[in-house]
Amino acid sequence: MDTDKTVLIVDDDDMVLESIDLHLSATDGYQTVRAQGAAGALSHMQNAPGIDVIVADVILAGTINGIDLCRKAIEHYPAIAVVVITADTEVKCADIPARGVFLRKPFGGAQLLGAIDLALGNAGAVSA
Repeated sequence: MDTDKTVLIVDDDDMVLESIDLHLSATDGYQTVRAQGAAGALSHMQNAPGIDVIVADVILAGTINGIDLCRKAIEHYPAIAVVVITADTEVKCADIPARGVFLRKPFGGAQLLGAIDLALGNAGAVSA
């Protein structure tokens, strides 16, 4: 990658946040920001507009779930890439934003990086 991509990781589970953060931080080309829940994520997006990718769990505390959070992110930041993660077997690919990438937990580091790359490609195709 030519420049670092900033990834906003959104989950209610500290272990998931830490795991994804550690993996991406150890991978060249990524800077990470953690947000616990939708409210924290919205605050980060408003105060730090340089976010390139959002990786959000579907189930979040509060009134906004991860899918709605990703839709809001795309609405306000049309070039943002989105990866939706979940362990909920009821959630289907069709539930996420059209250009988003769906990743079911548990997943490995290579799967996460592949999903982020695909999401960045999808976002680039939309904003081009």
